[in-house]
Amino acid sequence: MSRGLGSPLSFLLAGWGWLLLTSLLGLATFWSIVRGSPLPPGLRLLHVHGVLIGGLLQLMTGFALTASDLTAQEGTRSKHRLLFVGINLVALGFTAGAALRDPTLTLLAGLLLAAVCAPIVRHLVHAFRVCSAGTSLSSFFFGFSLLGLFGSLILGALLSGAWYPTWHGIIRLGHVHAGILLFLTMAIVGTVQLTLPILLHRTPHSAALGQAVLLLLPACAAGLLTGFLLSSIHIQLVAGGGLILTLALCCFNLLRTWSQAGQPGSTATDHLLTALCFLFIMTCIGLALGINDLWTPPALPYGTLHMVAYTHTAFLGFVLQAVVGGLSMAFPPLLAAQRIPNQKKRGPYRDVLEHIMNRWRAAQVSTVSFGALGLVLVASLTWNLPLSSPWIQAATWGSLGLLLIHLTMVTVKVTQALNAHPGHERTNTNESKHPDGR
Repeated sequence: MSRGLGSPLSFLLAGWGWLLLTSLLGLATFWSIVRGSPLPPGLRLLHVHGVLIGGLLQLMTGFALTASDLTAQEGTRSKHRLLFVGINLVALGFTAGAALRDPTLTLLAGLLLAAVCAPIVRHLVHAFRVCSAGTSLSSFFFGFSLLGLFGSLILGALLSGAWYPTWHGIIRLGHVHAGILLFLTMAIVGTVQLTLPILLHRTPHSAALGQAVLLLLPACAAGLLTGFLLSSIHIQLVAGGGLILTLALCCFNLLRTWSQAGQPGSTATDHLLTALCFLFIMTCIGLALGINDLWTPPALPYGTLHMVAYTHTAFLGFVLQAVVGGLSMAFPPLLAAQRIPNQKKRGPYRDVLEHIMNRWRAAQVSTVSFGALGLVLVASLTWNLPLSSPWIQAATWGSLGLLLIHLTMVTVKVTQALNAHPGHERTNTNESKHPDGR
């Protein structure tokens, strides 16, 4: 197993570091909006690009490299130092360009991102082939998702170059939704549907439902993107309704698979299932927002704080939970393979690592879930109370505090797993009898 700079572990650790630091900036941004003194727009762009590129894209690359390395033969694994340096330079370039409001620096970072996207896509495709049967439908699904990545890159270049100022709003909408909806959301849903049955050691409850999700989700995502670009609320509502139905089928299929497997519990399965449920709930809320916009003015008024709360609740409840579930799933086999060359001797050490990653399961899932939902509560209170109300201030502090506790717990567990070296299996034998950490 490769180790050091450019190894799968380095991508995962650097990605989590970016996600952690920029998430703290996001929490500060939300607090500043509640206080009535928003942070400069440059810091908002720094937060967004740091999370998406330095954090999520790097983590997705690390997960893909982990899947490839764990199935590769000893001696055939390689490091990816140039890719590691490249993607972090891209993240630094975007954050610096956003902070300095320098479009030239942002454009250069985008060109570098286009260059590193070729090996990233190659690794993502290879991991998909390794982890699945590679049916034509699933190939179409993930290929369509990758089109969202390339579309977002092209539109982002047009934005930073400011070559079409009259089309700025439409290009920005396309850039954001192609990257987040087509690429990120579809890739996560497809990966969760693929990996959960593997984690549960059971075939999916219904293969037909799984295929229906792979067929319907791209169509609904494309419909939503079309509705956003055309500013057509009716197209958005039709596509959003289809998306809700598709996600309901996906959640039902995976929950039935989990139930038929005996309802086994681990941090990874808890987070992945909760992430899909959050996506379903937030999609329903998004559809309600669209219905609300059918009236002029909207029947229920909303502003920047409400939209920030909605988007961040969706991100924290869906994307962050999926990422933490992926880290909980990837770290034990990755560290075991890295530190113990003999595959037959990895079992006890891997059990210790799984015990570490499964600690504080209930607290870990509940803090991020209630912390994310608390943002919606804060936004809802503003309909009846002023921002200076102690109720809003207390709800804000409570929500941000829960999210900080969650980020701290995950970071502590990652650190403990990194510091748990082979040879301590006997010391942890008694603890491992309680997989929930109780």
